[in-house]
Amino acid sequence: MPVPTEVPPTMVLHPSLDISFDRYEPEEEVSRESLLALGNGVLFVRACAPWAFADGTHYPGTYRAGCYARVVSLVEGERDETESLANLPNWLPLNLRFGGETEWFSLEAFELLEYRHALEARRNTACRAVLARDRLGRRTRLRERRLVSMARPEIAALRLEITAEDWSGEAEIRSGVDGGVINDRIGRYRPFSRRRFEVLRREAPDEETLLLVVRLHGTGGVVAVALRTRLEGAAPRDRGAAATGGASIADRFRCALERGGTIAVEKTAAIAAHPEAEGEAAAAALAALRAAPLRFAALEEEHVAAWRPLRDRIGVSAEARELSDAAAYHSFHLLQTVSPHSAALDAGFPARGWQEAYHGQIFWDELFVFPFLDLRFPELARALLMYRRRRLDAARQEARAHGLPGALFPWRSAASGREVTPRLQLNPLSGRLMRDHTHLQWHSGAAIACNIWHHWAATGDGAFLEEHGAEMLLEIARLFAAAARHDAAEDRYDLRGIVGPDEYHNAYPGADRPGVDTNAYTNVMAAWTLCRALEALDLLPPRSRTALRRRLDLGEEELALWDRVSRRMRLAFYGEGILSQFAGFERLEEMDPGEFSRRHRGKRIDWLLEARGETADAYQVIKQPDTMMLLYLLGPEELSAMAARLGYALTEERIRATVAHDLARTAHASSLSQAVCAGALARLDPAASWAFFQETLHPSDDPATHSAAAEGLHLGTMAGMLDVLQRHYLGLRVQADAIRLQPAIPPGLGPVRLGFRCRFGGFALAWTGAELRLEAEAGNRQPAPVAHRGGEEVLPPGGAMRLDGRASSATDRTHPS
Repeated sequence: MPVPTEVPPTMVLHPSLDISFDRYEPEEEVSRESLLALGNGVLFVRACAPWAFADGTHYPGTYRAGCYARVVSLVEGERDETESLANLPNWLPLNLRFGGETEWFSLEAFELLEYRHALEARRNTACRAVLARDRLGRRTRLRERRLVSMARPEIAALRLEITAEDWSGEAEIRSGVDGGVINDRIGRYRPFSRRRFEVLRREAPDEETLLLVVRLHGTGGVVAVALRTRLEGAAPRDRGAAATGGASIADRFRCALERGGTIAVEKTAAIAAHPEAEGEAAAAALAALRAAPLRFAALEEEHVAAWRPLRDRIGVSAEARELSDAAAYHSFHLLQTVSPHSAALDAGFPARGWQEAYHGQIFWDELFVFPFLDLRFPELARALLMYRRRRLDAARQEARAHGLPGALFPWRSAASGREVTPRLQLNPLSGRLMRDHTHLQWHSGAAIACNIWHHWAATGDGAFLEEHGAEMLLEIARLFAAAARHDAAEDRYDLRGIVGPDEYHNAYPGADRPGVDTNAYTNVMAAWTLCRALEALDLLPPRSRTALRRRLDLGEEELALWDRVSRRMRLAFYGEGILSQFAGFERLEEMDPGEFSRRHRGKRIDWLLEARGETADAYQVIKQPDTMMLLYLLGPEELSAMAARLGYALTEERIRATVAHDLARTAHASSLSQAVCAGALARLDPAASWAFFQETLHPSDDPATHSAAAEGLHLGTMAGMLDVLQRHYLGLRVQADAIRLQPAIPPGLGPVRLGFRCRFGGFALAWTGAELRLEAEAGNRQPAPVAHRGGEEVLPPGGAMRLDGRASSATDRTHPS
């Protein structure tokens, strides 16, 4: 029987966050500007110092979710077009000059005596402290605090305190908005156009406000930046009128500083957007600025208050400080990317955040984010699904362009919902442009189907399934069934000419067409999607089901085909029952990716091979293993069940052989690879799983992506770390009929606790180091069914139950999906 329980007093859990840098290292600055960046789901601001500018050491970046420009470039005679997130006018510039100096302040020009740059965990702000000495020996102390308001989605602000430690004299301050910025963070994009907008207006609407308005190229969107600068502690003896030059606008102040005295400069920016109207965007920015409190302290207090309930809902803590910090930091960045403000935006979840990496585009990485959101922020998960729903017609058009019915969701999406994968990518090692065929990753539709299904299962949101989700599921399933080619001789269906998650194989060597056949991940997930689509139809109320089938012209014959394809999709095997990445993989040339990487100092294998006139397509080398992704997503038992449905015996022995085979050939060149392997191996090899998991705690330290943080954070990896902890180690899966617990606690995992809410109510799940405890909130409306290795129980409101953390067999069927 369930019994009430509490976390024992010896289980000390730290919901902490500690990210700070106490030395200034110019070569690391662009990475730190990403790591300490701030956002609120609408705005995102890199942590560039306000006195710095884009110069190779620093890179200021201000971005607004969904504000893409359509970029058209002519490269080597070929037209390339994509949608790219715009680096917006920079509201940060705050230039300082002291005591009649002709040189403006910079860390490079002054002698640096003290330095600290950090995230402040309890306030969700960033701070910077500098003590510097000029060429005359005078010491000046600067203290900056910065926020991107979670209370006001259009507002960002900073406060800079300037202290004359041992001198008196004049301070000159120039504060403005720079409209001359370009997208220039990523060297690989430099052959393409880097301008994202044109300046429409620069003006001073009143004596303390500046306004700059721009129009995004190609899309017609308008963004307005309204800025207010105020001084505290000194009255400016000379204030310059708004000075404009080029594409910028600025105010200038002169004031006196006494020895030991401090003045503060506070900047508040409002950044608003409109699909087309210049006047509307300007009016919205000005209204937001005028409505915001005048003082930074008031902005900060309401910002902290708005963050507090979000932090409470995260509910992940651990005894181990490293794990606790990672969980806090990763969830912090996830909620800076998608927040309660995101629901009104119609913006998806960008793979590398709202920055310039991957052009700020939307991939499949939300697949890793949904398990975290569904059980804590279901309204945000629903908003991300609605981003896809509003682009269903665009996906239908993409399918028709391939001569197919249904919906083909793009591999890379942005504002329009059309496929925006660039057709050319620069190889920085060879300087040559490489043809990019990754738009053939049709498995993005299966990821969306997976998100729809698990969102409904976790939340019980039948209205979403009835009004939106089922239609998307059916159209994705229709695409897969129609695209599958039938081999009458073997009575098998197959998807051909596509690319799997392992992007190192875009074609067969010497082939005259891109893509490979019988990709294990895509074929299994296509069959899985067909199964879920058929189930979704049965879940709908009869009237809605009839109406939806009539609207889609979905007859019994087509449904019978779906069922048939879901049972006869082809998989490729070789050797001792090894599940092949794709048909013919075993015929490629052998390579040891570890030795190759050591020999070439970690350079990307595909780039290095191309620079040598070769191609990764010709080798048995894997960027990230498709088979491991199946294990990560489905688990060994559900993967075995899907294979059995298709008529294949995928035993635990064969799964282990496949894993060993593919790991030996994996370069782990994808940021997602460590999280995927940690989850996939949780039941098969706990020690190896734990080793991979440790790497996900610090994704920016991954040698394969050591410079990637400078371009944007790997949010899928961050979410994947949380998912491995929740879904694989603690074994938590919420399904329509029960909460299912199938723990696989690795030996290194200390006490950890997470809270969650689902269709059955609110709960806390804790691993104490000796047992797993599930506690139900006293306010739950009804008992919750809980299935585990020992059977099924009913957990009443306020009750608790205990399990051991022993991992079950990899193919244990006690917990069907």
